[in-house]
Amino acid sequence: MQMPKSSPNHIFIAGAGLRGEGYPNAWNTIGLIRSTKLAKVTDCSFWLPSNLTLWKLSSAPVHKAIYSISRILIYNLASCVKLLTLSPKSSITYIPYPGIITLWLLSWLPKGIRPRCICDAYITIWDSLYQDRGLGNAKGLACRVLLKIESRALRAAEVIISDTEANADHMSSTFHVPRERILSIPLALHPQPEKMPPTIHRKKVKVLFIGTFVPLQGTTVIAKAIHALRTETDIEFVIIGDGQESAAAAPWLHANDSVTWIRTWQSPDTLSEHLSQADICLGIFGGDGKASRVLPFKIYQALAAGKAVISQGNFSLPLGTPQPPMIHSMADPVELAKTIRSLASSAERRLQLGHDASQYFQRFLSNSSLSLRWRQLIENLH
Repeated sequence: MQMPKSSPNHIFIAGAGLRGEGYPNAWNTIGLIRSTKLAKVTDCSFWLPSNLTLWKLSSAPVHKAIYSISRILIYNLASCVKLLTLSPKSSITYIPYPGIITLWLLSWLPKGIRPRCICDAYITIWDSLYQDRGLGNAKGLACRVLLKIESRALRAAEVIISDTEANADHMSSTFHVPRERILSIPLALHPQPEKMPPTIHRKKVKVLFIGTFVPLQGTTVIAKAIHALRTETDIEFVIIGDGQESAAAAPWLHANDSVTWIRTWQSPDTLSEHLSQADICLGIFGGDGKASRVLPFKIYQALAAGKAVISQGNFSLPLGTPQPPMIHSMADPVELAKTIRSLASSAERRLQLGHDASQYFQRFLSNSSLSLRWRQLIENLH
């Protein structure tokens, strides 16, 4: 088999990547690299089914969980073999999420023959399981073993991509990775969303929340705020999502007759339709911890669509990105209810926020901005 020649514009893809609606970043990033012709792409990866969600494996039947995990392990091993067969020494390799297994396997190779890896680590498995979703025993053996495996794997990467500066700092201290190897850049949206027309000629102001019911999102805070607004006849709520915190939020949501709660998974087109009809979009209200280190994907979408956004004021951003035009509220039901009420009362303010949001997104978070950062990253590696 003839090996491809290395070039300054050649990237190999390796691992068993996730590309579903819950994990769009890597797939969108590769699409961006191809569409903007930043580099020639040779795909040595195996893409997992689009409906596979890793965190659900913890509650899946044992035989299904074993089957899925075994398939992931085999795909990662096969991808490593394919990569080492096809790629020249010191080639640039992009490893999509979840890259821990591929990187861990490659970490045992001498550095001189190991591919130079860019790892998509917007979400680390350990952080997602034990801090974001609070699954399992954070002091147990499995937690400690996973932490050591992921730490070794991440240290084998030449560049680790995170979404915010706070997450990059946290990753460095948690997994003992040199901070200078971690680069925070925006998430990739594809296709590029367009600004949606404002919706101001309705009797009721529509408030939209999209997200999984986990501690990060602060869904119980949101539910209590919605309950506090149950007598406000000019505000309606659309809630899309479900998860481990839904039982805690349910009594508060069901007490407000103006709530439409859609608990089944919705397609991107359906979510886009709901977003187009929204007057106000809610972000996250999980308080400190991981909630304070992220800028969620749904906020990118709301900003791109030109919508007024309310989210907690404690959050982080990619390197060199200024504060977005959002309304901030503490992760407190009373304050959030007051903030929603105030913004619902001013169509002019919502229109201005929406205009500023769209302008901000195009300048700092759009694909054109992300493409420039990837171009600089590739040039620096070479």
